[in-house]
Amino acid sequence: MTSSQPSNFAQLEAASEWFAVLSDPPVSEADRVAWQQWLNDSEEHRKAWSQVESVGAMFSSFQNDAMRQSAGYVLESGGFMNRRQLMKGVLGVTGVAALGWMGWNETPLPRIASAWMADFHTQVGQVAAYDLDAGNKIWLNTNSALNRVASSNRNFALLDGEALFHVTNGSDSRPFSVTCKHALMTSTAENARFCLRHLPNQGAVLAVYEGRVSLSPLGRNDQTVIRAGEQAIFTKDMVGDRQPVLAMYESWRNGLLIVDDMPLAEFVAEIGRYRHGFINLDPAVASLRVVGTFPTQDANLVFDMLENTFDIQVKRLLPWWTSITVA
Repeated sequence: MTSSQPSNFAQLEAASEWFAVLSDPPVSEADRVAWQQWLNDSEEHRKAWSQVESVGAMFSSFQNDAMRQSAGYVLESGGFMNRRQLMKGVLGVTGVAALGWMGWNETPLPRIASAWMADFHTQVGQVAAYDLDAGNKIWLNTNSALNRVASSNRNFALLDGEALFHVTNGSDSRPFSVTCKHALMTSTAENARFCLRHLPNQGAVLAVYEGRVSLSPLGRNDQTVIRAGEQAIFTKDMVGDRQPVLAMYESWRNGLLIVDDMPLAEFVAEIGRYRHGFINLDPAVASLRVVGTFPTQDANLVFDMLENTFDIQVKRLLPWWTSITVA
């Protein structure tokens, strides 16, 4: 999660600093009085404080040892509780934190529920590979969820996040299909390798690295063929121009983020997908252009690489709050 909005960067920065002070006992009476005065100074300060509290409460809930152990037991070893029963407990544990978050940027609980109920799912920071029959394979990126359709290994639905598909049709004449909330993707090529990803703006992107894939938006009656070396952004009502495919939509399966001339704001959002916590980005540095290959599983190393490249400073005020400012 990231923010680079000029209107609230300074307030969030101050709120996070006060949160760090008050979370590090013993807290002096002078600090408490100064914090209360800052809080009372403006409505913007109170909103920023509420946002920081919500983020802290959410990540404290999800890092709770008991909940993490029960979730891991059920999801990985098929314990006595089923996923529906587990969700009732999770909703109870995270209810207060989630309500604060819902009043801010987004509503995460429906996505969490659908992910934990899915046939294939990954947590934040996890990348998983699944072998299917006939040499077909699926990789699921961080915080993603995928379902089989009608118990088939040739029909899937991407519920959230990002997935890479390697299809070897061979003698099987049935098409390999993937749906998302915007479109149906179908491959009948002998071999195909393509990535499908939901985007934050409610659209999606299809990137094809081998073969060809037919893209059929759900709100239209036509289809567009995306060939190897091409990608296109789409919604249920439109398909954008085909562009040269980016390496980043495939490199993540190897734990790498490869970018070329990407604005720092977009880059930080990409890295933020692989870690728990909030990144508060100074708008003054948001337009810096990033080029290179970066590890998706080591955010601290990535931040060090950025500091060595740009005139910026990365401050880790709290385990779940990082600020990037002008040095």
